Amino acid sequence: MTEIELNRLRAKLRRLAFTEEAIDRTLRRFQRDLETFASASRIIEGLERNNPEQQVLQALACGLIAAVLGGWFATVY
Repeated sequence: MTEIELNRLRAKLRRLAFTEEAIDRTLRRFQRDLETFASASRIIEGLERNNPEQQVLQALACGLIAAVLGGWFATVY
């Protein structure tokens, strides 16, 4: 991997709140395993933490939209 690709991977790992030591260890492992930038990116995306609060808010928003549209359709037809 080029230095630019390593920096991009380093930035992705920082967004996941990895420590500098963990970032270095992870990047060394990627290089040792001869991972490409694309495969390393997919691995990092798989590590992203799910935010349960965000999922609940999305479900509530979808429910609210469905209720409003259902009520509107009921009054129109």
